[in-house]
Amino acid sequence: MFNKILEFISGAVWGLPTVALIVGAGGYFTLRLGLPQLRLKSIFGSWRGGESSGEKAASPFQSLSTALAATVGTGSVTGVATALTLGGPGAIFWLWVSAFFGMAVAYAEGYLSVKYRQNLPDGSRRGGIWFALRDGLGAGRTAAVYALFCLLASFGMGSMAQTNSAAEALLGEFSLPKPICGLACAALIACCMADSGGFARKLCEGAVPLLAGLYVTGAAAVIAANFSALPPVFSEIFACAFGLKQAAGGAVGFAAAVSVGFRRGVFSNEAGLGTTAPVHGASSVDDPERQGMMNMLEVIVDTFVICTLTALALLCSGAYPGTAEGAEMVARSAKTVFGGLSGKLVAAETAGFAIATAVGWSQIGLSAADFLLKKGKSVYKAAFILSAFCGTLFGAGAVWQISDIFNGLMAIPCLTALILLRREIKLTFSRSNRSRVRPSPTRGAPRLRRPRERSRAE
Repeated sequence: MFNKILEFISGAVWGLPTVALIVGAGGYFTLRLGLPQLRLKSIFGSWRGGESSGEKAASPFQSLSTALAATVGTGSVTGVATALTLGGPGAIFWLWVSAFFGMAVAYAEGYLSVKYRQNLPDGSRRGGIWFALRDGLGAGRTAAVYALFCLLASFGMGSMAQTNSAAEALLGEFSLPKPICGLACAALIACCMADSGGFARKLCEGAVPLLAGLYVTGAAAVIAANFSALPPVFSEIFACAFGLKQAAGGAVGFAAAVSVGFRRGVFSNEAGLGTTAPVHGASSVDDPERQGMMNMLEVIVDTFVICTLTALALLCSGAYPGTAEGAEMVARSAKTVFGGLSGKLVAAETAGFAIATAVGWSQIGLSAADFLLKKGKSVYKAAFILSAFCGTLFGAGAVWQISDIFNGLMAIPCLTALILLRREIKLTFSRSNRSRVRPSPTRGAPRLRRPRERSRAE
């Protein structure tokens, strides 16, 4: 009965109004900012150079890696398998659509995270949507409620759900007892939280690119081994997306594909929730436009690269449709290349992503705790480490439902801040630098004609 109540609340929070609000905000910022998703040169170059010299501020690459650690987790791997099971191949198309509009929302979040952040005397910086709500809109109570939802979500989605996934994967393939896995996860997270985020940033900076690179290589190998099936797969994705073909023997239709695709897209990159805004606010970058571009890059890597490769590998290899679900479906697709080692490889990769996500979320939760409690950061650290251990002991069903509820509750105050502060969110970063070096004579002051030189006869 308790699980059914949680499922009902989660369905209400993540119903059509919430998804429509996120997509509507994404559509508005897409049009207002002039299709920022297409300015790829500015997006992919946003993390390079140009930062200030704050000693304790995170470098652009560290902030990007930490934000990716918080978003690229089990949802980008097993979550895609779940999307196929519930929504069919058509859900992948709508996942792309939600990510496209989510990029514009992510830009707005990154912009406000820098515009309203605080510079501390020790050289560190604090940011987050709660500062935009409090200082930009004067809504201090709403900011506190939003920070509370974020703090609670860090215990669920950020800690317990991740360590639970790691423990399940390692128990199944390596027979590692869950209590031992829990102690190892808690000890690693405790080390990362011990020095105010410095070690966490370095861990994310090194581990996330490595994990993502290994996973992308493995998924690409599976797709290459089944390359002949790729054209029919794309055809099936688009046919199922628009209801031209029902997947799984008619069990999945158009409405399910749209609903599941949008929900999984939001769960994957978290655009519209503002969860990575504290990470971007701690960056050494001073230009809010550049930080917004960096937040868009995060969505590209998470959804358009990792989630897409996962989906194509599952569909090309024939792992879908079938009786396997979640990580088991991913392992089945890997068997076409890696044989008997596929289960262990997928388990290790899942555990690595889960731990990286927990470390990234620990920094987000610390920012929320600092905003709410001021001097209660040590209490939050102890609670987060304890939740990481407990997550390996409890069942996953209730943990994921609670996490989804708090994630969804963050969307409303976050999108409220974005919409009400929409006039402050601008985009000029992507324009060519030539306009600054050699301004066009047609803009600003009128062109001055050069005096005609007189000839000797005159």
